[in-house]
Amino acid sequence: MKKIHTSMVAAVLLLLPAVAGAQALPFVAAEFDASSLGKAGADLVETGSVSNAAFSNAAVIPFAETDLDIAAGYTMWGPTSGNVITASGAYNMRGRLGIAAGFSYGINPSYDIIGANGAPSGSFSPTDLQIGAGVAYRFLDFLSVGTNIGYATSALAEGHSYGAVAADVFVMGSFSGLKVALGAANIGTAITSDNGAKFSLPSSVSIGAGYGRKFAEKHAVDVLLDADYFLEGSIAAALGAEYTFNDLVSVRAGYRHGGESPVPQFATVGLGVKWYGIKLNMAYVLSSETMGNTFAIGLGYCF
Repeated sequence: MKKIHTSMVAAVLLLLPAVAGAQALPFVAAEFDASSLGKAGADLVETGSVSNAAFSNAAVIPFAETDLDIAAGYTMWGPTSGNVITASGAYNMRGRLGIAAGFSYGINPSYDIIGANGAPSGSFSPTDLQIGAGVAYRFLDFLSVGTNIGYATSALAEGHSYGAVAADVFVMGSFSGLKVALGAANIGTAITSDNGAKFSLPSSVSIGAGYGRKFAEKHAVDVLLDADYFLEGSIAAALGAEYTFNDLVSVRAGYRHGGESPVPQFATVGLGVKWYGIKLNMAYVLSSETMGNTFAIGLGYCF
């Protein structure tokens, strides 16, 4: 039984990165934060919610509208019914220094383990784990730099897992209502399968831009655009918008063009409520074969 089981595991370890377009650990490029997902993940220059900066752009923290932003969330991953829990936070020290940390843990649908006699001998649920931390410094009133470093791992079968260390580096500028960011994401070590084949992370060169405006005292609109060039040759882009009334209720929508990139194409809608620093955010994914019916919810606190 052990020999047959190990052979099956080796095949899975080789197959999964190949299915992801020769990209290992594709979940490191996915978006699980409910606030960001409501805008299709367009969050590189988002300053209103920076709790997940450890998995995005740490350089945004010194420009944040709050000093402390923490959140915990849950994502039900669409057609596959996978579950992801997250916890993250960022701290803005006097608009100059920022620090961030985050954690995500995904539990994927279980599968049966077949023994030598052809009968099920148990089951296993693959898991994904990601932890990260970041730091940023605003060295000019309009310019900051930030970096994240983290570790991600997938357990595909009992006793068989693979992981990698990855880093993000970004520079960000803020000029009145216009914000721009440029950097590299998920630059890290390669993954080696059981048969020695190597697969790269979904590394990318990314650019983000956003413009926000407040009007008539109680109304605010933000429009955000992110674009990613993945080093294996594909391009993706996300456009998101948010309308906020009285700093209390936010309505969001977004669309991401995935092309051949590790992140699929999808559209999203989202809703957020903030009351005395307590935040409740929700997002729902539309029109996607791989992510359709994905739902994310997050509870946080900021001041």
